[in-house]
Amino acid sequence: MNPALIVALARTLMALAFIGPGASHFLDSAKQRNYVGAAIGAIEVAAGLALAFGWQLRWFALAAATFLLADAFIAHNFWAATPQALRNQVLHFFKNLALAGSFVLLALVPRGH
Repeated sequence: MNPALIVALARTLMALAFIGPGASHFLDSAKQRNYVGAAIGAIEVAAGLALAFGWQLRWFALAAATFLLADAFIAHNFWAATPQALRNQVLHFFKNLALAGSFVLLALVPRGH
């Protein structure tokens, strides 16, 4: 197996966590009218593409990890969720933590891999 190819595939899969949600900001007409939402969508897509192609990888991987940690605690605060939303918020909270850890590991991958 070619380690560089495997790392590139893993980077691309991880980048989808940003490209998909970022693109949804442009596909949802309500979010399109919100300039902040559109700006966030553009940043998510750009960051996802940078990660997928390995451009400024260490910087974007650490930025992604920081974003995911902030998002986990701000947007998925399950400790304040209603009983109906609890399961969903717990799932997204821990998904964000796992992805943040993955991006920190990605930041440690040597150049050329």
